Amino acid sequence: MMTLRLFLLASLVFAAGCSIPIPQATADPTRFYVLTSTTPAVETAGVWPIVHLREVEVATYLRSRPMVVRRGNHEVEFREYARWGEPLELGLSRVLREELLARGAAAAVLTPGLRQAGVVYDYELKVRVLAAEGTTDEAIVFRAAWELTATAAKTEPVARGDFRPADLRWDGTSEATLVGGLNAAVAALATEIAAAFAKK
Repeated sequence: MMTLRLFLLASLVFAAGCSIPIPQATADPTRFYVLTSTTPAVETAGVWPIVHLREVEVATYLRSRPMVVRRGNHEVEFREYARWGEPLELGLSRVLREELLARGAAAAVLTPGLRQAGVVYDYELKVRVLAAEGTTDEAIVFRAAWELTATAAKTEPVARGDFRPADLRWDGTSEATLVGGLNAAVAALATEIAAAFAKK
């Protein structure tokens, strides 16, 4: 009798176990993005400076990996499923360097990781990015303050700017279009800085 009861109990447990749904694996929706230089290199003649591009600074709220979308003046949304593939400050530094070189604005642009011992540079370039995000009304907000200082006279900057492009848009849903707009913003920033080199 005891054996029969154990058999029936085991059968019930087995039947119940068979009816338990097994959760299905779902694909990770996270996407990763990087900034990219799209300006083709140009051939230039003349003697161009060697520039030390200091580490690009970014506002504290931009240091997170999720991309930022602004909702009004005081609220930001972090897109957890749309992330930068590298720290934003490193991506900005890399693309700004490539854009300056592509324009022939400098013979070399040395970043902290690329500096070589014994190389003397002519200018020091400081860039601080204060905004780099989309908005819910499909605008792109980008602001960068920059200063160019001659190495021989480290006093007042020889040029400075507060760059704020006003006509950049994205579609409001695809973060890829936001990254494309930010690429355009960095390229336009490089154009402004390159113009300052041309005046020296």
